[in-house]
Amino acid sequence: MKRAMITGLLAIGAVCLLLGCGKKEKEVKEAGQQTADQKEEKQEEPEKQEEKDEKEYMTIGTQSEGAYELLLTNHTGGEITQLKVKVSSAPEFPENMMAADRKIPDQETVRLYYAPPESAEEMNAEASGRMLLRTTYDISLGYADGHTVDITGLGFDDMEEVELCFEDAVGFVKYQSVDSGEEISTKETALALKAQKEAEAAAADAQAQADAAAAAEAQAQADAAQNVQQYQYEEPYYEEPVYQPDYSQDTSGGQDTSGGQGSDVGQSGEGCLNDPVFRY
Repeated sequence: MKRAMITGLLAIGAVCLLLGCGKKEKEVKEAGQQTADQKEEKQEEPEKQEEKDEKEYMTIGTQSEGAYELLLTNHTGGEITQLKVKVSSAPEFPENMMAADRKIPDQETVRLYYAPPESAEEMNAEASGRMLLRTTYDISLGYADGHTVDITGLGFDDMEEVELCFEDAVGFVKYQSVDSGEEISTKETALALKAQKEAEAAAADAQAQADAAAAAEAQAQADAAQNVQQYQYEEPYYEEPVYQPDYSQDTSGGQDTSGGQGSDVGQSGEGCLNDPVFRY
């Protein structure tokens, strides 16, 4: 009896052992399969990234050491025919970076390589009063109808993939910050800058009109003063006439008034006193 019980216990233990081993083996197989799947997924992610990086995009600019590399997607609603880039502190945009036969259709993505000039940091420091600030850049987009859209104050070192946008009469960008990972839009900044420029233009126009009115008033006063000077009253000049006697006529009737002595008037001097003749 006792032997039979021991034999039964041993049989039960063997069955449990077999069942436990089978379950453990199944768990091990499942864990191995999951690990293999995870490895495949991890391998697929770099492959997708490589595929994205290797995708053929139209290239603008030349890849070089120190050049920024950006993927620009056109969401402006029009076909871009010109793309210019400059340091924000530079006075003017340089030449178009796109070839004459190149265009960026709406919703199209291009790869931009931009190497800033060596003097970019100096220009930025000079514009900011020798303060060390992040260098920013401006983009000018040109279209077939001749109008342009300028997007200013861009930190290329914080960008990789950039959406070029145009809404409410301003150009701006959307991108994911490399530093913080946040989604950023520069639209509000662009609207504020537009309002500031319009206010400055209105003030300059008002000042120009005030200056023109002041100049016209000054000219009118100068003209009036010149007219007064030209028509200034002058005192008339009167010259008193000089009366002289006229000796051309002889009133003696041909008679000798010299007393019969044959001497002329000029010699005796008495004729003038006896019969003076004056002509006025």
